[in-house]
This record gives sequence, structure tokens and C-alpha cells, in this order.
Amino acid sequence: MNIKILAAAFLLIFFILTLTSALRTSGTCDEIAHHIPVGCILLSKWDFKMDTSQPPLARYIIALPLKIFMKINLPEDKNEWRREDRASFGRDFFYKYNIYPKKMILLARIPIMLIGIMCGLLLFAWASSVYGERAGLFSLFLYCFSPTVIAHAGLATTDMAATFFIFLSIYAFWKFIESPAFKNIIFAGITLGLAQLSKYNAVLLYPIFSLLLFLEFWVLKKQKHGVLKKFIFIILVSLLLTWAGYGFDSQPILKDTMRAGEKFQIVSGFLSRMPFLSGIIDVNKILLTTPFPLGAHILGLLGIFRHSHEGHATFFFGNWSGQGNIFYFLTAFIIKNPLPMLILLLTGLFIAFEDGIKRIERVILITVAIFFAVSSLGNLQIGIRHILPLFPLCFMIAGRSEELISRKFFKILIAVLIIWHTAVSLVTWPDYIGYFNGLVGGSKNGYKILRDSNVDWGQDLPALSSYMRDNNVGEVVLDYFGQADPAVYGVRYRKFQTEELKRPKDAVYAVSAQNLEGIYWTKDFKPTIIAGSSIFIYDLTKER
Repeated sequence: MNIKILAAAFLLIFFILTLTSALRTSGTCDEIAHHIPVGCILLSKWDFKMDTSQPPLARYIIALPLKIFMKINLPEDKNEWRREDRASFGRDFFYKYNIYPKKMILLARIPIMLIGIMCGLLLFAWASSVYGERAGLFSLFLYCFSPTVIAHAGLATTDMAATFFIFLSIYAFWKFIESPAFKNIIFAGITLGLAQLSKYNAVLLYPIFSLLLFLEFWVLKKQKHGVLKKFIFIILVSLLLTWAGYGFDSQPILKDTMRAGEKFQIVSGFLSRMPFLSGIIDVNKILLTTPFPLGAHILGLLGIFRHSHEGHATFFFGNWSGQGNIFYFLTAFIIKNPLPMLILLLTGLFIAFEDGIKRIERVILITVAIFFAVSSLGNLQIGIRHILPLFPLCFMIAGRSEELISRKFFKILIAVLIIWHTAVSLVTWPDYIGYFNGLVGGSKNGYKILRDSNVDWGQDLPALSSYMRDNNVGEVVLDYFGQADPAVYGVRYRKFQTEELKRPKDAVYAVSAQNLEGIYWTKDFKPTIIAGSSIFIYDLTKER
């Protein structure tokens, strides 16, 4: 069969798996509390300083179909969307100002699904160009049947968009190194800017590209052809495009911003670490009165640096901590990827080193190593999604395993791994968010190792509703980790009473994985069933 037809078939299957699993998934925490409502505010009110926790591009994309195909109601009072508790505005956005939450969530997810397809196409095209079409097809196959990729391609969050634009930027920079022609300079600059607008961790591309350039033209002594000037031009183009993404806003950094006092401390604290600026810079004047391009973006970057430094509640191997663990992302990568993919990745690495590391491998391996190292050394460790941009690069290396098909013994092994990888993805449907491989006993045990968006993002209300309907459960006692309204998904419930936190009554209890430690008795009971991958159901009624 024609390789391009097979590639199209893989992408079609990918879209079907993504769409159908998205239809069986309730709105996740970040979709409801942050990305969808903030995106609608950005497209309608252009209020960039309402929320600087993420750059705006992915949120523009998420909100665009809502603005085109629905009449979205937003409050006129700015104070309504500029609340200290952004999640409360998100809930009101879906359940007070507007009345079709399921339709809104689905519409917001569709463009991210399309971005997932575009990312797959780019992966196929790039891998084919450097390793051949069969390797490109193999890389695409691993991508299209990856539980983690399918999970995040079906959510209206920033992670899949960031994965695509960061991957596109790396591809464009590779093209520039291959041939520093004017069209490749412009392409690299534009895509680098798009990456910056998609997620703040894309700022790592600047030092990564600088290192790659240094290795390529100074250490390996390739012909320079004024490459440094061209690289500076790429950076300038990227910064100009990033600024354009904010409508060329040039207000003072702290003018009209939320939590101005907190953000003043962030910026002044950052400047205080530069003693050579002491006495030269008037911090108050710069922050409050001096026009500054990219002020909202700078605020967001500094906020992420602070968040990563101060930490976030992280669950790792049964313990909660405010500090990160250097092995967190390595562990997540190992246990949240199917075992066939890990085997093929190691095989691809072996082939790459056996053949000698070429330019493409330098680009891939250096990028992966720096992203991994920076993520692992930080304290912001709340899900494998933070290293999702590395997945397509890993699939490219794993795709090199295709070379072994020409050898008789390995042909059988590769066939087994292909069938295994496919089966894992199909059996996991539709619970891709909570997927874990056999190294930890599968998805039913993953919550013992990792939590948050690795397992529980508030996505399993439809699964809980199905259990209640199938088992004639009229009401559950619910402790739900999420922002969605359970009633919208047909879940009739009441909240825990204080005494029930320590001792259960004669009732059916439903507890989100993220909240298990807060219900003290759950450690002494085996759940009747787990709805989806994240809601633990304890049927303690005597008559059942």
C-alpha cells in the first residue's frame, strides 16, 4: 500500500480516537478555570493582563470557534472577569453567563485536534526527509497511537499547541542550519515567535539554538557565511512576532495589571539579584510609568520562573511535596509511554550512535537533553504534559528502528511491537489521560506514583454518571477535583459531611484520585470500581 495513504489512514484513526475520547470526557480543570474563558476575554476584550500565566496564542485558537459559531455572553464589568479567584469566573462563564457548556467545550477542543493532526503531518514530513518515508511512517504510527498525545490533543489546553509550534520552530531552525538562505531565516524567525506565543517554556529555544549554532559553525568549523548576523535577525523577527501577538501593546509593565503588589515583588526581586543595576534603575518608574513592549509577556515569564522556583504541590511515589524531584519527568516518561515505544526508542538511539551522530541527531538530542534537564531541576512538576513537546522528537528517533525490518529476526520483533503498541492504545480508549504502562501494573496503579494531570484533571464525570445509571445509584457523596458542574453530566450528589472525612456512612462515595489523602478512611477500603481512571467509587451501602 502507498505510504502516503497509510499515513493518511493513521491520522484519520488518530482523529477518531481523539474525538471520541474527547466526547466522553468532562471539562478539565484548566479548560474551565483558565483557557477557554480567558481565550474568549482575549478575543473580545483584548485584556492581556487579566491572566499572564500563559501566552495568548493557544488561547486565541481555542476561543476562535466559540466566537465564530456561538453567541458568547461576557460581563461588561471588567471586575467580573478580573477576580482574584479566576476559577470562579470560569465557572460563571460556563454555567451563569452561558448555557451550553458541553457544546462550548467541544468546539474549543476541535482546533486543538486539528493542531494534533498538523503536528503528525510535520513529524511524517520531517522524519521522511531525513530517514526515508518508511521511517517517517513508523514515527507517525508511534505518534498517532500514543496515549499521552491522544489525551492532550483532545483537550482545549495549551500543551498540544505548544508541542506543535515548538516542534515547528525546531524544524525551521534545522532548515536554517542546513541552508541559511533568506527564506529559511524568515521561516525560523516566524516559527520561533509562534513558539514563544504558545507556552513560556519555549524561551528555552533561544539558548538551545545558540548552542546548536555554536557547535555547528565554531566547534565543527562549518562555513559561517555571516551566520551570527542571520541568527540575530531570526531572534529579532521572533521578538517582533511575539509582540504582534499582544497587539503591539506597550503599556508600562504593571499598569492595569491584576495583583500588582505581588507582581511588583516578582520584578523587583528579580532586579535585586543584579547588583550592578542598583542605584541606576528606578524600579517604580520603570514598572508603573515607562512604556514597555511585551510587558504582559515579561510578567508571565517572571511568574513562571518564580512558580518553578517556589514549587507546586507535587505527588511522587506516594508523597506530596512542594519541591520537585530530579527523577520526576524521567519516571513519568518511562511509565506513561507504552513499553513498545520505549523499546523502539532505545533501539533507534542505538542505531543513531552506531551510524554516528549527524546534524539531525545533534538537534534532537541536545534539545531533548536541555528541556529534560531544566524541567527536572525545577519545582513545577505537575504532569508529563510539561515535556510533551519532546515527544515528536523522540518518535523521530524511535522511527529509525524501521531499519531493522530488513533483518529476518528483527522483522518479527518489530511486527510484535507494532501490534502491541496498537493494542495498548485501543484498549486504553477513552481513558488516555490516566494511562500508565505495565511497569507499574497499568492504569489502575498509576495514581500510586503520580497524580495531577497525569491521572486526574476532573475528566471522568461521564464515567461516574454511567456507573450510577448502570447500577441504579440515585446519589453519591462526592469529593470531586475539578471545576465542571457534575449535574451537567447527570451526576446527582451531595458533598461530604465533616464527620464522613474520617468515618463513612451507609452510602455510595465517589472520590477523585487527587483528593484521596483528604478522605482518611479510603486507605482502609478497596474501591468498588474506578470510574474512568480518576474517580474512586466506594459502594458502602449495606443492601448492595
